Amino acid sequence: MLALEHTRNKPTPIHTLRTQLDLAFSALTADATRLFHGRGHCYPGLEYLNVDWFDPVIWVVLYGDVPEAELTAISAELLCRAEPEPRVQCVALQRRERGRAVQELIYGALPEQVYAREDGAVYQLNLAANQNIGFFLDARPARQWLRERAAGKTVLNLFAYTCSFSVAALQSGAEKVVNIDMAKSALATGQRNHALNGLDISRAVFLPHDIFRSTRRLEDLGPYELVIIDPPSRQKGSFEADKDYVRLLGKLAPMLAPGADILACLNAPYLDEDFLPAAFAGQIAGSDYLGRLLQRTDFPERDLQRCLKMQWFRSPS
Repeated sequence: MLALEHTRNKPTPIHTLRTQLDLAFSALTADATRLFHGRGHCYPGLEYLNVDWFDPVIWVVLYGDVPEAELTAISAELLCRAEPEPRVQCVALQRRERGRAVQELIYGALPEQVYAREDGAVYQLNLAANQNIGFFLDARPARQWLRERAAGKTVLNLFAYTCSFSVAALQSGAEKVVNIDMAKSALATGQRNHALNGLDISRAVFLPHDIFRSTRRLEDLGPYELVIIDPPSRQKGSFEADKDYVRLLGKLAPMLAPGADILACLNAPYLDEDFLPAAFAGQIAGSDYLGRLLQRTDFPERDLQRCLKMQWFRSPS
């Protein structure tokens, strides 16, 4: 059971949560942010809890079977901050357990449409989705990296999902972005994200097919000066990081412009940060490894080998 008071020598989980929420609410802005990151295993007893802010919604995700007493204590901490804060219209909770997700409201009413705001862009969310809601907060450093380099470039966005990288690139002056993903529905959301941000859709290409089956269309649209790779770690029937990343890089190599920058993301806790440099060395001869991007400060991680790894490579000139 989650204790409701702290001991003399060691804070209890609820006291830790209270302290972290106080800090997060004191810095609340319109941009999407993580208010509490329990999944990073930095807060003992709260590893099952994440709390996000998508203005005007506080979005809570619980992983596993959480006792009602603990949920009551967490809800009380959120309510005492949400009710006096005029920017908060809703506190919504999703429980993920036994392969299913169940949503419920703790406070207020869920707006008809909710967006993630980041660096002047907006992205449509689907909070009724079973798991992925249409936007990955932890990838903000990758989007910032892309914004700093996209001007005038032809960009390839592999595993584009809802195309947040494409929005960031085009807002920053990319010449063209090619988005590829097997999920047509995700790409349709991506097209809406471009429209929401007033972007010239003629500068974006949306390809709903499997890169492992055909690369001819991708090759025709290249070569690419900037590439983002952000695959699922393990998606049955489409991509298994430990088996397929190497194969993917082999297909990518002929499409690269000389000196192309590639940001390769890996969210597989069972593969460490040495995996991708070894894969690039084997598949893109002469490529350079330029380093790993820093994590977001609102995503504290006890073990940096188990979380999202965003690694920068450059193809031979």
